[in-house]
Amino acid sequence: MLPKPIENLINQFTRLPSVGPRQATRFTYYLLKKSPSEIKEFARTLIYLKNITQCSLCYKNIEIQEASTPPLCSICKNKKRDKTTVCIVEKDSNLEAVEHTRRYKGLYHVLNTDHAEFLDENFKRTSHLSELINRIKKDKDVKEIIVATGATTSGDTLALYIMRVLKKNLPAGIRVTRLGRGLSTGSELEYMDEETLSQALMGRN
Repeated sequence: MLPKPIENLINQFTRLPSVGPRQATRFTYYLLKKSPSEIKEFARTLIYLKNITQCSLCYKNIEIQEASTPPLCSICKNKKRDKTTVCIVEKDSNLEAVEHTRRYKGLYHVLNTDHAEFLDENFKRTSHLSELINRIKKDKDVKEIIVATGATTSGDTLALYIMRVLKKNLPAGIRVTRLGRGLSTGSELEYMDEETLSQALMGRN
């Protein structure tokens, strides 16, 4: 019979994506070996996540700055960004991968959801596609939407779904494109090298 604190922590770790009981147990016993000060620092880091909110425009996760104003990320606040393009990515790490190419200068829309969930109600709540459509209808500057999902089966399915929704609801004249050449089948954006992703951005269709 495990002590209750250990059992509770193992149960908490198993709630994380792709973490089973064995891995959760390894995490727990790893932390048990740490000093009290390291444990406290770990706990403070977790609690500090409460200071994270989403950009009110693109839904990128950002640190809360001023509670009285609509939160905006540094990209959406940057007046030098190209306002004519919006790149749809699944999560923040994909956005960072695109930014590292230094080839894309436009804005973003972050789905903040796992592509395996996109057909259920959770996707409708978290992807903010309706907000994106309303944003584009109001913003006459947008000329192109880039759907930047991975080249996996689920990523392709997600991209087709998004493109169908956008083309059905967006005003005429706005291009909806996908990443092009350079993406090998099975590729996830966050694991690609910068040159490959750059080529995919340049060759979108």
